[in-house]
Amino acid sequence: MNEPKTAKSFRAAADRILRQESATPANVTRLLAARGLVDRVIANEDDQWAVRLAALAALGQWDAAAIVAQKPIKLSRTHNVSERVSVDAKVAAALEDTKRSGSTVQVAVRLALLDGRMAGTALVAPLLAIHGVEGALIALRIGRSFGAADVLTASSATEIVALEALGAATARRDATTGRQALALYELARRGLFGEDLGESLQGIVELLAHALGHDVAQLWILRAGGSLQLRAAHPREGLALEIARPRDHAALSRALVGELVRAHDPSLRSWVPRTTRDLIVAPLTAEDGPLGVLVFGRWRDAYVTEDEEMAGACAQFIARVVLAARARDAQRATHGPPHGARDDEGALTGS
Repeated sequence: MNEPKTAKSFRAAADRILRQESATPANVTRLLAARGLVDRVIANEDDQWAVRLAALAALGQWDAAAIVAQKPIKLSRTHNVSERVSVDAKVAAALEDTKRSGSTVQVAVRLALLDGRMAGTALVAPLLAIHGVEGALIALRIGRSFGAADVLTASSATEIVALEALGAATARRDATTGRQALALYELARRGLFGEDLGESLQGIVELLAHALGHDVAQLWILRAGGSLQLRAAHPREGLALEIARPRDHAALSRALVGELVRAHDPSLRSWVPRTTRDLIVAPLTAEDGPLGVLVFGRWRDAYVTEDEEMAGACAQFIARVVLAARARDAQRATHGPPHGARDDEGALTGS
């Protein structure tokens, strides 16, 4: 009886594999497996976490995974599940239980995965292995629960995740420090060599907004009558107020007496865009009194202590720029134009 053609092809393939195997040294065994991805481009931190979580999910035999970290940075990354996984009521309760007790928790869930399937069980393991890291690893499975061996696997995975979170925090901190140093250098350069105060202040505000990640940056200078005038702003569009009386705005009034102010309620502010979520108002001060205020705002992310410290440092430097510009103006008014310039030059040119 003749063999089917399909059976012959399978047998021929097996013979080829055996012949290839026998040609290798006795202590070498080839394992057949799916071809891995090669030359994958890693463009940003999201790409890095995608690779890490996919690898951890494969090793742990999970259908989806997520991490939620609070310290040393706020971090939320997922694999095959949306970032709203921690919003699910049962997962959120498990996260609170894990945070309070420090133990790994298993909970029945019903969560749609990105591949269209439905996960039925979640394992939440705390990130406790590395000092200074707080958060949790969430593993999801379809159709089966987790056992004791899975808890050990998840515990080992949390060590890797905690190390990576710590490394990400260090990298972000180094990047922030570098941007701040470059911003202060450029601030010094423009302050020293800028001639026109208005152009210098607008350039400084634009620089700080872009270099330090502010959605809003404003510089208000105190006028002789006690009101504040907006001298530079980012963005310039849609500004409802350019002259402000400090007594009408609590944040401005407090900053003028030397206090660095944090404000969170946009309904109380008519001098910044309504979309501003978080605000820092830093005082510009001199020996003889206040000069004005520096305002930074963000639409999405909240400020941290380091942002407040940087705002205070920028305000102090801008105060020196304003004082230096006023000193130059006073010198020109007293001694006339610089040596070599002629007062009648404009008239001669016009004739």
